[in-house]
Amino acid sequence: MNNKHPLYVGIDGGGTKCSAHLFNAKREVLGKGVSGSANAARNLSQTLDSILKSVHMALLDAKLSIEVIPKLNVAAGLAGATVPSVRDKLLTWQHPFAKFKVDSDLATCSYGAHGGEDGALLIIGTGSSAARLQSGVLTQFGGHGFLLGDKGSGAWLGHSAVSATLDALDGITKLSDLHNTVLSKLEVNSAADLAQKMMGATPSQFAALAPEVIKLESTDEQAAKLIQEASIYLEKLCQSTLERTKLPLVLMGGLAPFFKTKFSPALQNVVVSPKAGPEKGALFLLERTD
Repeated sequence: MNNKHPLYVGIDGGGTKCSAHLFNAKREVLGKGVSGSANAARNLSQTLDSILKSVHMALLDAKLSIEVIPKLNVAAGLAGATVPSVRDKLLTWQHPFAKFKVDSDLATCSYGAHGGEDGALLIIGTGSSAARLQSGVLTQFGGHGFLLGDKGSGAWLGHSAVSATLDALDGITKLSDLHNTVLSKLEVNSAADLAQKMMGATPSQFAALAPEVIKLESTDEQAAKLIQEASIYLEKLCQSTLERTKLPLVLMGGLAPFFKTKFSPALQNVVVSPKAGPEKGALFLLERTD
């Protein structure tokens, strides 16, 4: 490819996966690639490896040679990219591309969701966070990472379920179907084994338990309480993001369809469909002059 036929890559990197879309000059998708985790704050070296692998796979999907890599214009939205020390390392990365721009995954999701125009966004997946894009300024709400935030997310649901199971095994609360499901899913049968197995678990490993919590919502009181707590928090997060505005709201992430049904009619009424995905949203970074 020459300058008359440039190629662009938009990347969406999060705690679970790294997705790359290869675009032509008309912003048409030529190929797609998916690799492993790309949370830059948790594991930068893995993130860089995931970026390269997802780009390779997108080229393969488009039936293009890896020899075009030095000519690619690449933009990435990555979880953890707003951490100053991490951002500095990303910006000084000796990448193999013609150009590389990076920002948070929240930013690129917002650009894609509203086509670069003003709007609000709530992401509910492995993590959770919200954003308001207004007059070119992006403001984040919530998030703050697994240890300090991401309430209502898949990782939070899974972590809460494990914590509740430990309480039940210690006799503080009664064992329920939720607790038994956690033990069965993780193939353990004691508090000691459960604690040892999940002590160093990643957000993605905790999030893998979220579907089990959701399945038991209608039959298990503990599961229902967790879903209710998550729903209340996420609605309040949206209200804070939308305060004193009339902006449309886009919901994204694997758990978004489920939690949308839990929101009040007033909040549901401002929800709109995304104009594009985060991979295409990342291309807005290439239009910046900074």
